Amino acid sequence: MSEIRTYDECYFLNYHQCSDLQLYEIGKQKCPSSYAFGPVMRRHYIFHYVFSGSGMLFLNNEQYKVSAHQGFVISPNVLAYYKASESDPWDYSWVHLDGPKIVELFQQSGMSIEQPLFMPANYSNKISSIMQELLENNSRELYCIGKIYELFDNIIYYSINSVHMEHNTKLSYIKKIISYINIKYSEPIRMDDIAHACGLDRSYMTRLFKEATGRTPQDYLMSYRMKSACTMLEKGNISIQNIAYSVGYSDYATFSKAFKRYIKVSPNEYRMKYQQK
Repeated sequence: MSEIRTYDECYFLNYHQCSDLQLYEIGKQKCPSSYAFGPVMRRHYIFHYVFSGSGMLFLNNEQYKVSAHQGFVISPNVLAYYKASESDPWDYSWVHLDGPKIVELFQQSGMSIEQPLFMPANYSNKISSIMQELLENNSRELYCIGKIYELFDNIIYYSINSVHMEHNTKLSYIKKIISYINIKYSEPIRMDDIAHACGLDRSYMTRLFKEATGRTPQDYLMSYRMKSACTMLEKGNISIQNIAYSVGYSDYATFSKAFKRYIKVSPNEYRMKYQQK
C-alpha cells in the first residue's frame, strides 16, 4: 500500500445513533499525479464521488475507468486498488458507511460488487454539493445522517443503473432477509428459520444474499447482534447477562466468546474502555 497520504480533509466520525445507517468517516482528496491506494480490504462500505479528473479502479480482477461526476463503491471484505490518472488525476470525496439501509440503498442505485460504478444519466451539481456539505458539517451527527439519505436519493434518481426494489424479485428477497434479522435478532433464530420465513431454500438464500451484499446472512446477523450489544454496553446500566439474552444468546459464556471473536475484546473490557473515554 502506498504510504503517501495527501488528504485535504478527513474526519473520523463513528456516528451510529441510527440503527439502520452508520457513518464512520468522510474525507476529500485532490490526488497528485498517479496517486494510488491499496490493495485494501474494507470492513464497511466506502463510496467515492469524483468531482474532477479521472482514475482507475481495480476490483475482483476487473478494471474500471472512473471520470468526473461518476463514483464507485467498494463493498465490505472485497480487495480493491485504485489509482489516479497520470495526466488528469482525480479530485474526490468519500464516505465510509454501513447498516441495513445502506445495503438496500446501494441495491436501488444499481451498484454492487459486480457493478461498482455510479454513472449518472446527466450531470447535476447536487451530489457535489451534498458531499461538500457533509464535510462542512461533520460534527453534526443527525445532520450528516440526513444528508446520507439525501445523497442516495440523488444517486438513485440520476443513476443509469438504478433499480426499483418493488419490481425486482431478488432485491425483494434481500429486503425480507434484512427485515427479518432486524426484527428477530434478539431471538435464537437459525438460518433455516430465515429461509423459511422468506420462502427460500437455505443454500439459495445464502448465495443470493452474499452476491448482493458481500456477506452471508449469518455474517450479517452476527454483525447486527454485536452492534446492538455494543450500544447496550455503552449505556452502562444493563447487565452483560441481560445483554446476552437481548441479542439472542441463551448464556453469558457463548455470548462473551462470540463478542470477543468479533469485537476483539471481551464485553467487560469493551464497557470499561468506553467508560474511560
